Amino acid sequence: MVATLIVTSVLMTFPVAAQQERDADSFPVNAYLCETADYAMDFAAAVANDAEEEYAKDIVGKIAQREVCGRYTGVAAVEQQKVVVSGGIMYRVTAVRFREDHKLAWFAERIFAVEQHSSVWHL
Repeated sequence: MVATLIVTSVLMTFPVAAQQERDADSFPVNAYLCETADYAMDFAAAVANDAEEEYAKDIVGKIAQREVCGRYTGVAAVEQQKVVVSGGIMYRVTAVRFREDHKLAWFAERIFAVEQHSSVWHL
């Protein structure tokens, strides 16, 4: 009886501990994000070329032939982060999952551009 009570008590605390861990990793978001990592990199490239965020969203939407980026608000946690080199530019790409609706959205930031001259890479 006592062992059953202890096991039940321990099992009941796991969901609470998991929720607290998720809450600790969550943060408020109010930013432009995109449906995929590729669209997020296109969005970051447009912003780097001096496009306002709203205009960059439209540029990427025209490429995709539908709206794929937009302003997201809510509480999210980082689900995945990676570094990608695309077109000679290095990006840090981050996927966040929103707590409210479990939607996954992507953000990309340019780390630096790499220029290639013959076989030598210049940073």
